[in-house]
Amino acid sequence: MKMKMLHVAALVIFLIVCFAPAASTQEDQESNHYSGVAMGTGGSVGGKTLQFDFRITEYTTDAEVQQFAQLVKEKGTDALRRALEKEDKGRFNIVGSTGTAIAVARKRQQGPNTIITIVTARTMTFAELYNNGRSTSYPFGFLQVTLNDKGEGTGQIMAAAKIRFDKKKGEYQIESFGNQYVKATNVRPWK
Repeated sequence: MKMKMLHVAALVIFLIVCFAPAASTQEDQESNHYSGVAMGTGGSVGGKTLQFDFRITEYTTDAEVQQFAQLVKEKGTDALRRALEKEDKGRFNIVGSTGTAIAVARKRQQGPNTIITIVTARTMTFAELYNNGRSTSYPFGFLQVTLNDKGEGTGQIMAAAKIRFDKKKGEYQIESFGNQYVKATNVRPWK
C-alpha cells in the first residue's frame, strides 16, 4: 500500500512537471547553482548522507517538454532516454564526482515558493549494465526541490526511475526503483 502511494505521488509530480507552464523570466537565462545534502531516511540507505550540487544553465521550454511527452507516448522509454542523453541543461553531481548532464530542468512558482524539477538520463556503471539487473530498466534520475524566497529548501530524489505512458489509462507514469527514501535537505544557493 505504501509503495502504491509513492507511485501515485510520483505520477502526480511527473504530470505537474510535464504540463505545468514553466516560469518565463530573464532569470531563467542565467545560471542557477545550488548545493544540498541527500539524506537516506529508510531502507538500505537509512542514515546515510551525501553532499550534492546542481547547476542549471538553461531551462527546458514547454515545447521541448511536449516533444519528450509525445516521444515516450509513441516510441517508449528507450527512445526518450536516447533523446535525453543528447540534452545538456546543466549538471547534477555528488560532490567529488563528475556527475551527469541535466536533460530536463523546469522551474515554476507556487505561491511564494519556487519549485525546481530535474530529470537526468542516469549514468549506469559497467557492472550494472553487464549484470543486466532490474535496475537497468530504470534509466532516469529525478530531483524536485521546493525553495523559499531566500532560495533555501528541501525536496525528493529518485536515483533510478522509469517514465512511461500507460496506453490503457492514457496517462504518464513515473516509477521509482525499489524503496528509495532519499530526501534533498539543506538545499541553498551555491556561493
